[in-house]
Amino acid sequence: MPQFEGHLVPSDMLRFVEEKLGAGIWRYDAAGQMQWSRGFYELLGLDPRKDAPSYAEMDRRIHPEDRRPKLDVSELMLDRSPLEGEFRIIRPNGTLRWVYNQAELLLDDSGKPSGILGVMFDITANRKKLQSLRTDAERYSALTQMALGLLWIGSSDGRITALPNAARMPQASLFFGRGWLDLLHGEERETALHQWSAAVEMRRPYTTEHRMRQPDGTYRWFRCSAVPVSNPDGNIREWVGVSIDVHDEAHRSANPRRTGHSELVSERIGRADRDFFRGHPAVRGLQ
Repeated sequence: MPQFEGHLVPSDMLRFVEEKLGAGIWRYDAAGQMQWSRGFYELLGLDPRKDAPSYAEMDRRIHPEDRRPKLDVSELMLDRSPLEGEFRIIRPNGTLRWVYNQAELLLDDSGKPSGILGVMFDITANRKKLQSLRTDAERYSALTQMALGLLWIGSSDGRITALPNAARMPQASLFFGRGWLDLLHGEERETALHQWSAAVEMRRPYTTEHRMRQPDGTYRWFRCSAVPVSNPDGNIREWVGVSIDVHDEAHRSANPRRTGHSELVSERIGRADRDFFRGHPAVRGLQ
């Protein structure tokens, strides 16, 4: 790097990179000796004035569940896997950190292995974020299994783009795009489209009830609810919705309001649907 000559010495550059990236460099030679950079000492939580670099000390810092089979020097030159990958380390003070370690074989002038050069990064923060995402994904998966209706994802302009639990409904594939309108009873189609278009335009939750054609040609009542999921800038990224079969409930209650263009959903139902979606991991904190 000629442009840095006369301005920064290698040790200053190494210190800067290690501090900013949370990294440390190590070297392992054919004689079994190790050298550690200051950043590597800090990653392991060790004191360069007291702790001598060694493979044994490095291995001792690795969490017992993450340790790989121990190899001798000659084997490490051929198989670097015990020194590569993600694993946990336990510092002398008992704190646990996730690190990513990568190594490269060094060759001498004759082409024979002369050592291993490695770099280690602290990835604890990234692992925490990943775990949070995994937890939300697992909760979302559990909700899709528990949901009694058809879950769907819509684009920002209101087109159906995904059906997470489509196996629950044989004709689910007909929902994609605006195909769901063709499944609605003629008496509710215009009202449903108007309400849905208004919800998309106004960026507000959507709740309604309508009859939907079944594979055998009959119609059943469904309650459909959806909420918008927003980007940080406030624009809608997508919609998350659910359509639940309430046909038996409709017959039991003999609700006279289920007549096409009249008001279809009570405030009680609306509150229940909104409460369901507020707890949904795909929506929580994004609106």
